[in-house]
Amino acid sequence: MTQVNNSNPQANSRTNRMFIDKGNWFFKTREGDTVGPFQEELEASTQLEVYIRLVTSGLLPFQEVLRSAPVAQKKAG
Repeated sequence: MTQVNNSNPQANSRTNRMFIDKGNWFFKTREGDTVGPFQEELEASTQLEVYIRLVTSGLLPFQEVLRSAPVAQKKAG
């Protein structure tokens, strides 16, 4: 399993998102979704990195909904 390096908090949070269940690897998103299964830890780790880059760049379609949700709540309240 991957050794955790305490000198890089960002890497630690990514490592803590990954887990193995019944021989398959998964990762959890900040939104609470579970992504997987992946056959190998390296594959799950790589896909987690891709996911994080997509979220950071704003390329995921659900982010549009998330950005507009607080505005809708303010209008309703």
